[in-house]
Amino acid sequence: MKQTLSDLPDDVLRLILANLESARDLWALALSCYRLHRFVDDDGWRVFVRTRFRSLSIPIPRSQSESGKEVDTSEKASSSSSDGSKSRPQKGRPSYRELAESLTWQSRCWDRRALRFQALQPGAKPRERGAPPPRHPRGSRFQPVVDAYLDPDTREEMVIWGAGEDVVARYRQPGATATTEVTWAGSDGKDFGFKAGYDDVRALSIVKGQARYDGCRSFLTGRDNGELALLSAEPVRFGERLVQFRPAPAVVDGEEVDEDAEESVEQETINSLDVLRDGPKNLIAAATKSSVLVYGLPEDDAAEANPLTIYDLRRDIFPSGTQLCRATWMGQGETIALALRGCNDPLRYLSITPTGWTHHTAAKNANIEQKFDITYGNVCPNSLQPVRPHASSKGGPSLLLSAWRDGTCRLQDLRTPSAFDAVYQDNIDPWSDSEVLMTYGTERFISGGMNGETIKIFDFRWTKDYYHTSGLSCLGATPFPEPPQPFQKRPPGSDWTTPTASRRALCDHMAGLSCRWHEFSRDIYFRPNVSFFLSKALPDRGPNTGVGGVWSLAKASDYSPNFYVGITGGILEANLQPFNPDFERIAPISRTSRAFGDWRRSNGRVSTPTDSVEEISGGVDKLSLTLAPTETAKTGPVILCDPNFGFADWRDSGAVGRGYESTPVAASMMETGDGEACKSNDRAIQLPRLMHPGQAWHESGAGVADFPDEYASLPRENTKYHRLDRHYHNA
Repeated sequence: MKQTLSDLPDDVLRLILANLESARDLWALALSCYRLHRFVDDDGWRVFVRTRFRSLSIPIPRSQSESGKEVDTSEKASSSSSDGSKSRPQKGRPSYRELAESLTWQSRCWDRRALRFQALQPGAKPRERGAPPPRHPRGSRFQPVVDAYLDPDTREEMVIWGAGEDVVARYRQPGATATTEVTWAGSDGKDFGFKAGYDDVRALSIVKGQARYDGCRSFLTGRDNGELALLSAEPVRFGERLVQFRPAPAVVDGEEVDEDAEESVEQETINSLDVLRDGPKNLIAAATKSSVLVYGLPEDDAAEANPLTIYDLRRDIFPSGTQLCRATWMGQGETIALALRGCNDPLRYLSITPTGWTHHTAAKNANIEQKFDITYGNVCPNSLQPVRPHASSKGGPSLLLSAWRDGTCRLQDLRTPSAFDAVYQDNIDPWSDSEVLMTYGTERFISGGMNGETIKIFDFRWTKDYYHTSGLSCLGATPFPEPPQPFQKRPPGSDWTTPTASRRALCDHMAGLSCRWHEFSRDIYFRPNVSFFLSKALPDRGPNTGVGGVWSLAKASDYSPNFYVGITGGILEANLQPFNPDFERIAPISRTSRAFGDWRRSNGRVSTPTDSVEEISGGVDKLSLTLAPTETAKTGPVILCDPNFGFADWRDSGAVGRGYESTPVAASMMETGDGEACKSNDRAIQLPRLMHPGQAWHESGAGVADFPDEYASLPRENTKYHRLDRHYHNA
């Protein structure tokens, strides 16, 4: 009897699915027969997500039997409105199919640089009659610290930031209609006796997961005055102090110390906070300028908590001129990475041993030093970011990404030189420092510094498990347009002199050969890093406001389609958002689209004015994208957003809550090379083109003649092969 694919055992089918490169391939397999359809629904999407996005931290989805339903996994988890009432139950944890849909869509947006920015800043304060105009029309120029969290059970996003001595929070819950449910909360520092400039919030961290204290979600704040407190994150009790953390003098390095003795530890300015959330542990590492204080999150109703241990660096390691700037957990709590100032080896770590904590200097890699000609001057203290090669790997992260004052970002194993060690740098502006970093697994990291509101996106340069181009059909051309690469050479066979006969137009899977397009789309040469420049586009920037900077970065989760940037005087929300002129210019809609769950289908294809939108999902051409209108009227502009984790209100303008206003920001973009540090980066190079958001090239009068000859035969609908989002096709 002839055996078919559907007759194979499940274990063999899993091996086959693990080798499928796009969600479109998986969906096509699911449509072949009922047995494979059930198998893909039950196990196929799990295999795809875990294989193609294994470096991202992804929640364990709800049971596969519920994967096609919108269920409430409510462990009584419903959001609270500002008046204390409970909102309606929301979706539960996402299924693997939903994760596959969103992650492939997001991957395409990341690779095509489809990012939009929205500024959240305090509104202009009314001026008394006859008073001179303020230097800063929107009030104080605070330096915000921001953190965010997406609850996988309710899909509620919570973002909290410190604005001087005040704390502000926004909660967004995806609703059943296009209107996103939004709640604002805040805590005015003056109501608690805090003074601006003296008691500002220096560090902030949301206690993530299901941990509750006194029935409340909570967050930690560390202030300039040395106060460290656990505060309520519930809107109706926002900012209420739950626990006060302060040192007890009897635990310094395990030795009893008299309260009046000189060796007693005073809790100074809290420079950083980091919460260990690995397993059942909830440990806080608080860094002052001279000590690391380790606290445990209390499990009872205690109003005060003393540190489990204090490591006083002045007594054991450093001279009086050395300052501790940051402490970050590594591994499973057995290691703490330290960023120091005023010593020869500014990057060190503490390691727990049977006899207590011991300190070590971070390992140095001679091969890396020779290859990149690096020195160990000064580390940017707020840049320490642990990196886990695989989200499922045991033992916690062992790699650390850090930024240095020579403009480099360095990935290294703290304990010993490893093959993962690498050095990254902006090839166009190599000397600009990256004060803060944020990672997405081992796929990419984002940086920001003090030289204006500029966001840089770096590729880790590791072989990726998923490329959105795998969801596109074959093409006998190289990716276009030509990227600026000051130091990277073109891959062999990709130039215009390659004989036409060798320009393979179709993939030969049996021979293991890719077409010209699929082969070179994966090469780092055609995937340069980018910088987004926002300073001049911000509504409160002018000749008298001075140069701002990026003070913090935060994301709600690895699978969220947005992240937050703490800039001077406000917050930026960055959203993955492709430009589609069919929706954003004139998009009459016959009925109100639903922001979540109500997918529009038509004969297995997306019901949209054009077919190009199906490609935006990165190959999931049978799954629709949510259409989220920015207006409640039945006609008006419509914007695409992530179908499962996006929010329909991200582009709202005007007053939004707590005295804040939301304003769209048109960022300019520049491609900045491959991102690998280069010894020759001190020579003069041609400055790449600065691209401003504009119309699609085929709409603005540009023709195919503007592109190299090998693209002259491309039909206009094939603009989906353009490397960049349509915002920049004619920039």
